[in-house]
Amino acid sequence: MQLHNYFTAIPRHVHQDNYWFYNISNLAYTLIMLLHCSWIIVFRVLDISPMVNLQFPSIATYIVAIALNRRGFHLVAMFLCLLEINLHQLTAVILLGWSSGFQNFIPLIALMPFLKYNEAWYTKTLLCLLSFLFYLYIDFYIRNSAPTYILDQGPAVFLNISNVVLSFILVSLWGIVLSISYQRTVTALILKEQELFTAQKMTEQAEILRQLEVKERDNEIYQLRNVELKNSNDEILAQKVVIEKLVAEQEQIILARTGELAETNAKLINANKQLMALIQFNAHSIREPLCRILGAMTISEYMTQEEFYIEIWPQVNKATTDLDIAVKQVIKYADEAIEENG
Repeated sequence: MQLHNYFTAIPRHVHQDNYWFYNISNLAYTLIMLLHCSWIIVFRVLDISPMVNLQFPSIATYIVAIALNRRGFHLVAMFLCLLEINLHQLTAVILLGWSSGFQNFIPLIALMPFLKYNEAWYTKTLLCLLSFLFYLYIDFYIRNSAPTYILDQGPAVFLNISNVVLSFILVSLWGIVLSISYQRTVTALILKEQELFTAQKMTEQAEILRQLEVKERDNEIYQLRNVELKNSNDEILAQKVVIEKLVAEQEQIILARTGELAETNAKLINANKQLMALIQFNAHSIREPLCRILGAMTISEYMTQEEFYIEIWPQVNKATTDLDIAVKQVIKYADEAIEENG
């Protein structure tokens, strides 16, 4: 499972734009490192100690390159690998000769800089030119030189054939790696799109929930206001009942006093007519503020408590005061008329 995750999982330091190149380079560095490990056995069997010792710094270089690649330093890792391959093949040709076929690996790795599509073209061209210059140097200056180790025909043929075969195998592996890397890159991008889509949906759902909470809160406030309005209306109705009771009591008092005046002033017809005219005049004065009070109570049903207390209640108080004054005036005028007429 760990080996599977090593080749399939994308480290968190690798940016989305570099998924493609990371997949290619991670597989390539690992395969080349394993090839160097196999060469340790081959050159130990051939008893070529310098070539055995050369594999260890090469393997260490690829370990560092793999670590840098997984940390997101793709260009640095690629430069180390290209430099190692060119130096390694140069050393191998110097020690074993052109016929060993190690120089065949250099053209294969010249393709690698161009696989990093988001790198500057001059950088990719310079890295490719580095491999080109190494190959030209080997071809012009070392090809016809005598190698340090003169191999027997059998080992020489084996190295030549094996390196040619490995070159073709690596070409095939390039195609396989490109195909696999493309598939993994597409898969990683699809997963990333799905994560973004899921995050967007969660954000939309959170916004909907927030709006529902706001509406629920507004409904609660509306209900509380309705309760307050209902309580205010109940208070207004209670006050209306009290006012109507007071008016009725005042009317009863007026009627009682009027009857008394009619009985006691029966003998004084002229005085009684004058007094009745006065009572009718004062009764009109009482009816006017009473009508204002009743009108205010009627329109209060269509107003809020705040509007009622601001606009209507002062008028009700004034009308009540006017009514009280009018009643007192009627009583006063009646008493004066009684005293005046005996």
